[in-house]
Amino acid sequence: MREIGAVLSLSGASYAELLARHLDFVWIDLEHSALGPADMQDAMIGVAAAGASAYVRVPRGSSPAVALDAGADGIVFPLIRSVDEAERAVASLRHAPEGTRGYGPRRPSALPLAKRPACILQIQDLAGVHASADMTAIPGVDQLVVGVADLSFALGEPLAFDTPPLQAAIDAVRQACAGTATRFGIVGLPAIDARRAGAEIVIAGVDVRLIDEALAGIVDRALHAGHG
Repeated sequence: MREIGAVLSLSGASYAELLARHLDFVWIDLEHSALGPADMQDAMIGVAAAGASAYVRVPRGSSPAVALDAGADGIVFPLIRSVDEAERAVASLRHAPEGTRGYGPRRPSALPLAKRPACILQIQDLAGVHASADMTAIPGVDQLVVGVADLSFALGEPLAFDTPPLQAAIDAVRQACAGTATRFGIVGLPAIDARRAGAEIVIAGVDVRLIDEALAGIVDRALHAGHG
């Protein structure tokens, strides 16, 4: 079953609830936004109120502990490039003896054994693409999500999304996930193109851009109502 989500970059529990109400999941973004730990926790509460899953994208190389202790449903790890990095990501989500996660929940939803947090790995360069088949063999890797914007830069054709090299890289990750327990996703393409590429996990966009596009459409329709 295909799931649709969006990236959240603005603060407020009620705002998060509004954004999430039509979505299956939300990526609460600590990598590219100005959100802090308190904003993140409020966003989780809002997303949960809407019945969606709250995943937190952490900055590369940082610990997911704060997000996990706040009750994140899963963690998005950016720019995963190797099996070793993927294995460390999985271990950081699990308590000993299976992993390296410390114990320190601060919300009832974060109590141990309530559920296993999802492990979502972003593939954003060719090293990650080439390692993707081996990553899917790691128990606990739930999703591989291609970040097409960064991948296009890595390929030397910034923000060109219809080039043969980019399409080939996307297809390689899709094939790596096929027939495994790891689901294939795309972030950075229009939702319709992501679906056509066979993505099971589709990130429709970043909240600020989605809001801007929606408002532009509303204003355009209002200005041209009754004309033509």
